[in-house]
Amino acid sequence: KKGLPYTPPAPKITDPEHMKDEAAAFEPGQRCKVEPGDRRGEVCFVGQVEGLPPGYWVGVRYDEPLGKNDGSVKGKKYFDAPAGYGAFVRPDKVVAGDFPPIDEFASDLDSGDEI
Repeated sequence: KKGLPYTPPAPKITDPEHMKDEAAAFEPGQRCKVEPGDRRGEVCFVGQVEGLPPGYWVGVRYDEPLGKNDGSVKGKKYFDAPAGYGAFVRPDKVVAGDFPPIDEFASDLDSGDEI
């Protein structure tokens, strides 16, 4: 487009061990958040995924319908998630830790103030 500097596409990943070391930090059952956007969920799978670009992936079951799948890729199931709650993301986009589900209905009134 006019006026925008050219950004070349990212190099194609061909290494089947891509991000293996980063993936080693995760294991199924861990709570996590996915950047960008503080999308929270649970790690359900760590490994290579047939049908996706080479390298290691983290399968996440989101707390909300923010995903793109149900834990499967091209008909092969890697983990269980409701449709729209699962996603496979690169390990460098995932942070494991104490990330409880976000309660949108939680009150900020715990300070003792009255309404």
